[in-house]
Amino acid sequence: MDNVSSSILTFNKLTELNLSIPDYQRPYVWELKQTRMLLKDIENSENGALLGSIILHETKRDDEIIYEVIDGQQRLTTIKLILMASLNNHNNLKELLEKYNNYLKDVSFFHKISQDNIKNNYEYIKNYLSNEDKAKDFLEKLEKTQFIIVATTKADDAFIFFDNTNSKGKKLESYDLIKAFHLQSIKNEKTLNKWAKYYEGLSEQKCKTQPNIKTLLLKFLIPARLWIKGSSRDNNFGEVAFNELCYENLDGKSFYDMGILANFQLGDEFFNYLEKYEKIYKSILEKNNNFFKYLWKPHSKVGNLNTFDGFMMCLVLYESKFKNSKEILPSLSRIVYSHRLLEDRVNYPKNAKGLVKYIYFASYASEVEKLLEEKGQKCHEEELKANKIIKAKTHNELTAYLDNFYKNFENKIVYKHKYNDEREK
Repeated sequence: MDNVSSSILTFNKLTELNLSIPDYQRPYVWELKQTRMLLKDIENSENGALLGSIILHETKRDDEIIYEVIDGQQRLTTIKLILMASLNNHNNLKELLEKYNNYLKDVSFFHKISQDNIKNNYEYIKNYLSNEDKAKDFLEKLEKTQFIIVATTKADDAFIFFDNTNSKGKKLESYDLIKAFHLQSIKNEKTLNKWAKYYEGLSEQKCKTQPNIKTLLLKFLIPARLWIKGSSRDNNFGEVAFNELCYENLDGKSFYDMGILANFQLGDEFFNYLEKYEKIYKSILEKNNNFFKYLWKPHSKVGNLNTFDGFMMCLVLYESKFKNSKEILPSLSRIVYSHRLLEDRVNYPKNAKGLVKYIYFASYASEVEKLLEEKGQKCHEEELKANKIIKAKTHNELTAYLDNFYKNFENKIVYKHKYNDEREK
């Protein structure tokens, strides 16, 4: 690519570039483990340690050339802490450090994770380099430290070269890459900061009545989109999340409202889309908290879906199209949770998978209501048959759950169906 250049620079030369860490980058996540490794790599080198690649996007701001750091911010930020700790520790090293005054001078971190890690790592480095002779020797080695620099004038090319891991660091998650892809396309600084803070707020969210970014992307948006398109994928949705939500070659504006299947070229479009479904998801959780407390919420492996995830997919899709999702809570839960009684694979939202696609393509709410009635009848018949088989076997967890199903689950949250009497005959 003609617009891409590569070179090997010492840290001393690297600092001559006007480096900037964009707001769309993920937080500073390095902890003491990664910091110690970097310090040891530099300290143990003889002729300058090679600390991996730095990927830069060359751009112009107010007629000034800026190099935005696409990959390498964790290492470069840690080195900034090394310089600050050395300067604050030793006045005699002030002259040596003056040439680095402009290195990352305008970088700010508003994320609490960044602030906590910066504080902890700074204190550790300050103690590590408390001896002046050791600090001076360390800084001389730092100057000789080398980086492989890949610079491009096109942001898209920068993401092509983007490594999924920082040097000896933490793996970038799919939601980090999605955030970076869409934020880098926003040119208005106020808008960029708004969405960066919004996304990071979702990343930190731990309240049970509010979805976080992992839930929204990997337990709702990505699986729902794939299932509607006919995919058979059941887990590891993070592997395909970036390709599903990030497009580079879309032109113009779509004439159709594709709902949850919408594609986006521009970052602002993506964040509006994300916010729309986040608000619906949050609203359903808050309004139906009393209903949900009776539902069995199984724990599942990281990256896998559970029964409740499938249940919420159906509710959010229904609410986004027809409103009044509360009306289908009983019948929907009756169906989605039925397989819990019938199969060993209780964490998988099997019954929800087909409903997700049906709800998306339905034109009227009455279509969905009719389908739920039909499927509810079928689930009831399957449970009656299973009940006879299970009772003949040794008592186990599934048997106990089935014994209490009508007493607890149906009586409290599910409408009494017209076929209840049949069960008691």
